[in-house]
Amino acid sequence: MTTRFAWVAAPLIKHLIRINLMTQIQDQTLALASMMQSAALINKLANGEKINQAAFDCSMDSLFTLDAKTTEDIFGHGEGLIKGLKTLKSYFSGDSKKPDRQIAYYVLSMIKLESKMMKDRKLVNLIHKGFKDIQQHAVDFDMSQSAKVHKVDGLYQKTISTIKPRIIVQGDQTHLSNSDTTSKVRTLLFAGIRAAVLWRQKGGSRFKLLFSRKKYVEQAKLLLQQF
Repeated sequence: MTTRFAWVAAPLIKHLIRINLMTQIQDQTLALASMMQSAALINKLANGEKINQAAFDCSMDSLFTLDAKTTEDIFGHGEGLIKGLKTLKSYFSGDSKKPDRQIAYYVLSMIKLESKMMKDRKLVNLIHKGFKDIQQHAVDFDMSQSAKVHKVDGLYQKTISTIKPRIIVQGDQTHLSNSDTTSKVRTLLFAGIRAAVLWRQKGGSRFKLLFSRKKYVEQAKLLLQQF
């Protein structure tokens, strides 16, 4: 490499590295927001509160977006993650005077289960096949969303529920004993674990969860400004 070429190339290389790092943080933020969104929605369902349907749809749809080219494609370019981005921003920035510990518990549990799941290749293949089969059945038989949710619930119980320790969902037992509610809860847990896989693939780690909170908050603010 000539001296002149090196002088021209060096700033370009630095620029490309900077863009790559920015994209990586954005991808991690979207995936983490998806986990936060699942956790927040689970919390509401468990306590009998009404949830945002668009947020639930985004989380559920992410389970069936298996061949997306970008992270934004998985979550509908982030519009369905407004709830998750706001939860992330509030939780990590300290805006919330009384941060809900259950949300942190659910997110950390999703990350732990993802780590154990990814070590079992047979289980991962079974889950992948399960979602493809559900998607195909949904098309062939014009399946309602409710029926699809129950199918996802069944797949969760056959796969993720075999991993110990299980996630303990706390709330009002009157609502948690309702089959429709528990199916939605397990669907959201699945979506959170799927997001944890993506988060780790994009460079996320427990270290970054502790020391990159400011970057996640900044990126969440930037993303929210787009909507």
